[in-house]
Amino acid sequence: MSALAIQTGQAPSPHTADAGADRADRATLVCLRESLREARRAGDRRSPFAIIAASLEELGVELPERSDRPVDLQDARDEWIQRVRSSRRAESTVTAYRIALDDFLKWLRDEGKLGRQCREQTVVAYLEEYRRRNGPAAATYYRRFTLLRRFFRWLSARSGTPDPFLELEAPRKPAQAADWLTPAEFGRLLRAAAEPVRAHRGMAERDRLVLLTLVVTGLRRSELIGLDWGDVDLEGERPSLLVRCGKGGRPRRQPLVPALASELSSMRARERPHSAVFRGLRGGRLQATILAGIIRRASIGAGLEKRVTAHTLRHTAATWLRSATGDARLVAEYLGHADLSTVHRYAHVASEELDAAAATIAEIAALRNA
Repeated sequence: MSALAIQTGQAPSPHTADAGADRADRATLVCLRESLREARRAGDRRSPFAIIAASLEELGVELPERSDRPVDLQDARDEWIQRVRSSRRAESTVTAYRIALDDFLKWLRDEGKLGRQCREQTVVAYLEEYRRRNGPAAATYYRRFTLLRRFFRWLSARSGTPDPFLELEAPRKPAQAADWLTPAEFGRLLRAAAEPVRAHRGMAERDRLVLLTLVVTGLRRSELIGLDWGDVDLEGERPSLLVRCGKGGRPRRQPLVPALASELSSMRARERPHSAVFRGLRGGRLQATILAGIIRRASIGAGLEKRVTAHTLRHTAATWLRSATGDARLVAEYLGHADLSTVHRYAHVASEELDAAAATIAEIAALRNA
């Protein structure tokens, strides 16, 4: 009760209370308007309500949790994984999303934070715990951050929930210097593959041809594993193979030099009918773990100190081709490199140039016509 009311023994009139509330409302609107202006001047393009909500939180006003549109994170996770798979992304990408989201979900359950997954503080706490627990390399941490950010960006757009990554600054993408093999080192790798310590029937021939195909074509691991005989043209004047689903879902036609086409044709004639070009010893399609084992055995047998993977051989193809031609656009086209796609807008690469590129790499790899 005001001092005047106490002195007169009267309660404040409704008009006086309404006037005070009206002044407070106007002052609040002025503050919110200034917050919006400052945000726009700073380049903030969020919705007005998102800016107002953030301003209220800065002032210590705790907003109630939204309960009108509850989001089941497990269902959202399943839907997102299905969307990624249906977009024909590489299986390794699907696996990476599944591992990242499952780890985040487990942490939320263990910490009792289910229902608070859309808060920035929750995501920051998880990422700190992930770092402490796993000690990931910079590239691994960057990948985990970006995978979760893409998922929440989609979830926010779909369900209207807050995006906890909206104001989080992404870690700097680490520069990776990939190893590559010299022609001499690759020759040692091929010889080691042809003379395995424990030779099962057909293993030496398969392993050698896997390594040759990777370095001569520059195929990605998933592209080699997914290769079917129906995608390979070995009889035409210009042998080639079709990569049905390259990075970003882009198909491309990859030229094959005659010597490699001849070796693949011989392997096809020896093998019983099967859709997959490269297979495990039990007859099924070659798996990523088996491919890694092929490369690891050959690398150890060759006495190479470098860490050699399927990507190392792809990078070897790019290095040899760039060194021989000095043509970045040709390297980009030959490898189906999504990161250099802007080059294609200005420079056309003729198919004859790609055939010549394949011949260049084959010559460096000492692959002669049969």
